[in-house]
Parts: sequence; structure tokens; C-alpha cells
Amino acid sequence: MDGTPWLSIVIPCFGRQEMLTGLLDQLCGQIGTRTDVEVIVVDDGTSPPLQVRDTTLVKLLRHERPCGAPAARELGFRNATGRFIHFHDSDDLLGHQWIDAATRAVRQNPAPDLVVTSRLVMEPGGAVSFWHVRRLVEIAKTTARLRAYQRFINRIGPLGGVIFSRRAAEAITFHRAAASQDWLMYDDALASAEHVHFDNKNYFIFNKTQTIRISNNARSRAKGYVFAARTRFRSRRMRRFAARIYCAHGAGELAPVINVRHRWLKRIACELLARHPILAGR
Repeated sequence: MDGTPWLSIVIPCFGRQEMLTGLLDQLCGQIGTRTDVEVIVVDDGTSPPLQVRDTTLVKLLRHERPCGAPAARELGFRNATGRFIHFHDSDDLLGHQWIDAATRAVRQNPAPDLVVTSRLVMEPGGAVSFWHVRRLVEIAKTTARLRAYQRFINRIGPLGGVIFSRRAAEAITFHRAAASQDWLMYDDALASAEHVHFDNKNYFIFNKTQTIRISNNARSRAKGYVFAARTRFRSRRMRRFAARIYCAHGAGELAPVINVRHRWLKRIACELLARHPILAGR
């Protein structure tokens, strides 16, 4: 061992001091006396500035004015020294013994470019559901298939469920889009990925109960979908089609801003194109 941390956990944050404190308490409790994990919090221009209790375990960086989550993630990544990188939203939490499970996943598998876990979803109103990564394994049996599905169906999910190798993270472009940036981060990381490990023994807690979320703003989501479609495809026709596919998946939330017709027909077409990506071209 050369003293380099095996994992850097980057947490972009704007406001949410109480939730950030809870997440950091959980993280520090799991890290304990370990010296091979570093935590980097990026305060994206919060006023008054955010505070952290344990400055020996947590490095606090700051933008003097809000620059957005992608810029905060990029600043955190540029200051990270770990061989693997994990981006975690400040309002989400970790599963039980997440650090230990993540360590085993990386050590027991041959040089993964991405490690993808399950997620426990906390819905508004108190409902709780569990999304098992086994569902993704059944669909994306190869990295090539995962790339194809990601372009249309965005199966991997929130960033809290993924660990990137440094090689994969260095391929990422931190687009300044208002929403759907994580989709494009996966595209970049998967472009040259050789091995994706699906870890069915670990999970994170995806908190959808917060009132201040990009995903709660239908107009921002629609703009993000359009941006993702334009970035992924060269053909104008495919861009329009992909944007409507993305909107169809979130039709309930997007109903006020876009008219999504033939939802299920589009979804079937989406599945076919993902299975046979040569039909879509670029």
C-alpha cells in the first residue's frame, strides 16, 4: 500500500446543513479509524457557509457563489486522490455497512470500471420500495448491452448507487445541464469500460421526500431530457425521438409542460432500439 486512499467520496451540497450532518455522521461512523477512505464535501455557495464536525475525516471545499451540482462534483473530483470515486447527493444516505461492502466488492472482483448497487427508495408520503440490482443484471448481460440501454432507458439510476474507477471517472465530462447530468456521466464512463460489477450485497438510500429537488421541477427535467438527447445523438430525428422517450418515462411529472402521446408504443420502440442499437445510429 502506498498510502493512497482506495475510495474518495465526493458530496456536492447547497444548503441542507441538517441532512449533510446526518450523512457525514453516518459516513464517519462507518469509516471509523480507517485511513483508506477520504470524504470531500463541496459547499456550492451556501450562505451562511456549511459546517462539518470532523475536519480530520472530511475535507470541506467551497464555491463562493452557486455554480450548480456538476461544477461542485468536478471540483470535488479534481481534489480527490482515491483510486475509486463515489459521488453522493447530500440528501441521500448509505446502506448498512456500505463502506465495508464496497471494499469487498472492489477487492474481490477484477479491476471493475463501475460498481453498481441496489437502492432503497424513500417515497413522498412515507412509502418505501427496494430496487434490486438483479433487475439490471438480467437486462444488461454485457457492457455493450448496458451502454445501449443507457442511451434510451437510463437503467443505472442515481449516482449514489455507483462507484467509478479513476480511469472511468477521468472520462467524464461534467456538463452544466440543470438535470439528467448523471445519465451523461454514465455514457462517458461506459464508453471505454471493460468490466461493470453489479453488487447485490450493497445498497444506498435514495431519498425522494425532499421538496427541493431538480427531479421535482418538471420544466427543469424536460430541459435536461432535451439536453441529453442532443448530446447523445447526431440525427435530428433521433434527438426528437429520444427526448420524447425520456419524457414518456416521466410522463406523470411532465404532463404540465409537454404532451406525451402514445406512451407505451414509444416505450416498446425504446426497448427494441436498446436491444438493437445499430438501428438507431448516432
